[in-house]
Amino acid sequence: MSSTSANNPQTKRKEIYKYEAPWMVYAMNWSIRPDKRFRLALGSFVEEYNNKVQIVSLDEETSEFLARSTFDHPYPTTKVMWIPDTKGAFPDLLATSGDYLRVWQTGDSGTRLECLLNN
Repeated sequence: MSSTSANNPQTKRKEIYKYEAPWMVYAMNWSIRPDKRFRLALGSFVEEYNNKVQIVSLDEETSEFLARSTFDHPYPTTKVMWIPDTKGAFPDLLATSGDYLRVWQTGDSGTRLECLLNN
């Protein structure tokens, strides 16, 4: 007896996903937390003081990237980086640089500034 697609239905996944940010993207970083698959932080480049950081993630039911959170950031982010937590054991932290180094904590209730470091 041979296996056919009718007998063995598999969910077909896209090979290419896209997300269009509402502004020019200057920095981005993938999260590697196992409980937050396919999550990306994007930093804007707007030639003004007020810029944004947006957290997007893949909705696996619709196969679309959706904005989950957006927060204000002074000046464009020159670098965005998630905590390198492969086990999901630490708080969900995101670091951004621009005029200063900022550490943010993200969660279901939003994103808040944890620490501001300057020289």
